[in-house]
Amino acid sequence: MRQGGWNARRIADWRNDMRDTYLLPLILAGGMLMLSACGGGEDKRQDAAGDADILTQEQLADRGQQIFRDRNFGNMEIACVDCHADFDEALADDDRIRPGHSILGAHQRVETWNGEFSGDGLRRTAAGAAKCAYYFQERGTSVEDALSPEEAEALMAFYAYISPGDEAPRLDWQAVTWPGDPDFDPETFEAEIEEIEKLRGDRRRGEELFSRACAPCHDTGIGPATRLLKRKSDQVPQTVRAGEGFMPFFSRDKLSDQDVADIQAFVSTQ
Repeated sequence: MRQGGWNARRIADWRNDMRDTYLLPLILAGGMLMLSACGGGEDKRQDAAGDADILTQEQLADRGQQIFRDRNFGNMEIACVDCHADFDEALADDDRIRPGHSILGAHQRVETWNGEFSGDGLRRTAAGAAKCAYYFQERGTSVEDALSPEEAEALMAFYAYISPGDEAPRLDWQAVTWPGDPDFDPETFEAEIEEIEKLRGDRRRGEELFSRACAPCHDTGIGPATRLLKRKSDQVPQTVRAGEGFMPFFSRDKLSDQDVADIQAFVSTQ
């Protein structure tokens, strides 16, 4: 009995030693492996969700780019890209003079259209693009319905996707007037035009400026052919500064008064 009891204790002690030495570490290791597997699954799910979100933003930005370049977006065959660059014009060498500014950083602007759109209005109109769509592309019945919420969101995603940094570039907008200008004064505007008409235009320089600012529309069928503009050459200053129909206006920071006088001199000789 004593020997048998001793053997039983030895067996019990051996089992306890085996449990402490081998079994318990295996159990703990297995538990850690299971926890690691669960955590990895959650991380993978989060990564997948993040990838899906990025993909969604890329798809939304792609839709915005399509809208930006679509000449059939409105009733007039003109696209955002005809007036606005989607790159830094100071670093590019395309030699164009566009009536609108680059859309880089447009999603970060505090206001657009001389303060007409700010706050939630910027998001709702895609930084004022809805006004362009209504006035120049003849889309919708007003600025409010020229862009759907989905289209505005896509354009804003496109601006954000292509824009470097977190701040919008500062604009030197020196518009004489613009569509819907609440402070438009006919007498003041006429005085501005008279100042241009006093300048002597340089036809040769005007031809070079016309090729950069006007020909991209007037020599491509978007606007009236250059040879037809001679009939209205006396209206060039008014049309350039205020726009006409779906033709946008050019602010002073885009074309100076002398630039306009030079273009008028060229057009009048065609």
